[in-house]
Amino acid sequence: MPNKLDKHLHQIIPSEVCFSCDVCCRFLEVDSPLAPIFTETEKDNAVAQGADPKLFRPQRDGASAQIQLKHHNDFYICPFFDPETSHCTIYPIRPLDCQLYPFALMFSEDRREVVLGVDTLCPFGEKYLETEAFQRHIRDVINYVESEAVIAQIAAHWCLIGDYQETVIIVHTLAQLTDATSAPHA
Repeated sequence: MPNKLDKHLHQIIPSEVCFSCDVCCRFLEVDSPLAPIFTETEKDNAVAQGADPKLFRPQRDGASAQIQLKHHNDFYICPFFDPETSHCTIYPIRPLDCQLYPFALMFSEDRREVVLGVDTLCPFGEKYLETEAFQRHIRDVINYVESEAVIAQIAAHWCLIGDYQETVIIVHTLAQLTDATSAPHA
């Protein structure tokens, strides 16, 4: 399937904040369900840039792949994360799953709807959630995620929609995406 996502989302979190944070790209368990999910095209792009195809685990939707985390100190990291610099080594081609952060696509607690939330584990998101700039950005993310091309991409790769997380503040119900993905998926 050709990549229908021609533009990246603007990242509201300033780089210097990300580089000084110790939340993103780090996980407590090797099989964390929060590890990034790649679409077919995103995986192909990463492999074309030198990523080992064996780093990707196929997902239930038959089209997505989750990155396999690697051990680092007392936790696990994305293999594209450089812990020395806190930089992503594939940042220009990072997957939508990473582009969205600190936003999360997830099923509602009852799994009837797809919702957009802000992860409160992100210190920036938690601190600035109520600001006018962040609220404008929320609207931009909603418009992006509910655009026709992105809905089609997510519907084809429905494993991009995670399970409900208590650390995420729901900011919007994504009705069009809910309809397109026929939530709930098992």
